[in-house]
Amino acid sequence: MLVKVLAKKDILRLMSDRRALVVNMVLPLLLTFIMGLSFGGGIFGKSSGISAIPLALVGSDLPEMLKDRLAQGLRDSDFFEVTWTDSLTADAMVRRGEVAAAVVLPPGMMKDFFQMKPMAVQLWKDPGSELKSGIVEQIITRAIRQYQAGEAAYLALWPNEEYPNLVDDNEDLDDSFFSGDVVKVWQRWRSTSDDPRWTEARGNMIEAVDRHLALTKAFDQPVISLTVHDKAPVGQDETSKDVNLFDYFLPGFSVFFLMFAVAASARDLHREKLNGTLHRQLLSSMSSTDFLLGKWVSATFQGVFQLVVLYLVGAILFQVNLGPNAWSLPLAVLLCCSAAAGLFLIIALITTTEKMMDNISTVVVLISAMVGGNMMPLDALPLWVHTFGRFGFNYWANISFNNIMAQNHSAADNPQPLLVLLGMSVAFLAVNLILIRLKSRKGVWA
Repeated sequence: MLVKVLAKKDILRLMSDRRALVVNMVLPLLLTFIMGLSFGGGIFGKSSGISAIPLALVGSDLPEMLKDRLAQGLRDSDFFEVTWTDSLTADAMVRRGEVAAAVVLPPGMMKDFFQMKPMAVQLWKDPGSELKSGIVEQIITRAIRQYQAGEAAYLALWPNEEYPNLVDDNEDLDDSFFSGDVVKVWQRWRSTSDDPRWTEARGNMIEAVDRHLALTKAFDQPVISLTVHDKAPVGQDETSKDVNLFDYFLPGFSVFFLMFAVAASARDLHREKLNGTLHRQLLSSMSSTDFLLGKWVSATFQGVFQLVVLYLVGAILFQVNLGPNAWSLPLAVLLCCSAAAGLFLIIALITTTEKMMDNISTVVVLISAMVGGNMMPLDALPLWVHTFGRFGFNYWANISFNNIMAQNHSAADNPQPLLVLLGMSVAFLAVNLILIRLKSRKGVWA
């Protein structure tokens, strides 16, 4: 009964601090909103992932028909937003950050291509857009390697192949070879029978195309293949779930601000000691155990209230997933908050002043956030960071929320994180009870 009264008193006092409530509620939602939009999400819909990469292409002497088809193909992939321009403009666009990269095709590329001459393609990258420019570099590198492999195989099979010079040095390849649309090009190839140079070129080209098609067919029959499947747990629907980046961001930010809120709740112990309230309470009929449990319950309740409100608002604004059933997320929230309350009460009991506790708890929060997955997804952290992160409750809380909200798994599918949180809660509470009894016996609170 005394525990209930003490907890109610602390909860009412904490709820009266409206400024702290606003900060702890609004900031996680604001950061989640900003991060979601940065990765292409919308406030009322599912995130669409990384937005299209702005890309500049340079190739002044490339036939217009090929330019249009290349640009349209890149746009249809939904990965690129393409702009054809000249080299000077492309250079300026990359330097100003208007495009992530620029692909510069060499002059006379088509002549060199059909005559098997070396070609040097340039890639200009924006260092301020390392991720997107890196994606462009990887795609181009793989495409060139695939082309080089095909040409190497072709020359190995037909080493004496000769490529005719379809145009004279002073003749424009665009006018004689690729001018007009596909129909006109094909008609020109079919109807130019009185020119022996074109007749020979057609024969050689048809033979070369047949050989390339044969190689392509051979390459399309791999000896070893890899098939990747995502397997859902037994009894779970295997239909694919759209990725909502808010399911990843909101839990991480909410646990980060939860630690500050619970630390503030535990810090009241020093304020009560300073104004004499703690001394009067310990002189009453209540025991030190009742006093400690009351503090622990009030801190846990404040954390639960904060996370519940955040996740309900997140479900409304960002369509955050609240889990596959009605008990997994509430259980994870309760265990997370009870462990947090126990940890920061220990810090309150081992520190002598409120200022000392503020300093230590701030360091604990920041280090825990960095190694526990609140500032960066756990999958992106190196293995050695995971080793240290496992000692923090927020590491296991983030795993639990990720499993339930992002992966839509029940807590029963992977109970280990929740069991660890339960063990931490019990261990932290036991340490708190030992510390407060030792302090009471030694008269430290007097």
